[in-house]
Amino acid sequence: MTAISPEVRESSRAVARILLAVHGGEPNGWGPAARRLIAMWARASVRVLAIVAVPSPPFTSLIPTAAGLYRAAREAWEDGERKRVQRAIDDLAPALPGEVEIVWERVSYGDPGRAIAEHARVWSADVVLIAASPASGPWLGAVHDHVLRRARCAVLVTPPAEG
Repeated sequence: MTAISPEVRESSRAVARILLAVHGGEPNGWGPAARRLIAMWARASVRVLAIVAVPSPPFTSLIPTAAGLYRAAREAWEDGERKRVQRAIDDLAPALPGEVEIVWERVSYGDPGRAIAEHARVWSADVVLIAASPASGPWLGAVHDHVLRRARCAVLVTPPAEG
């Protein structure tokens, strides 16, 4: 028989604060894998951080029509990114525990990993759950790599899709 201290017994009843980072680059089939991982915790407080990253290339034209077209293109791109992130959230939603808070954050295109790590720190997350996804460009690196380097809490990375 093993003795369990009151501190250990109480810690097993504690609520785990899980930050589920969704950035739109999640592979197909990520939802079921994430749901299985969240189910490992008996008591979990889950917050979904929905990251919308849209580039902001410099605008140099002085023509008003060009400015309007530039704004329209950026708005269309942002709308597309929001829809892509929302699809990933919809895939996860059926199995998330209880009330789940969804926080939308618009970030710099080049560094969503920094925003995720900072949000985890401010929210005092116990663990960040994020999908492994390929780098979005040759210089930017993969989002999960940036989170692994910067987060002050545990980071659980789901494996990439096979194939």
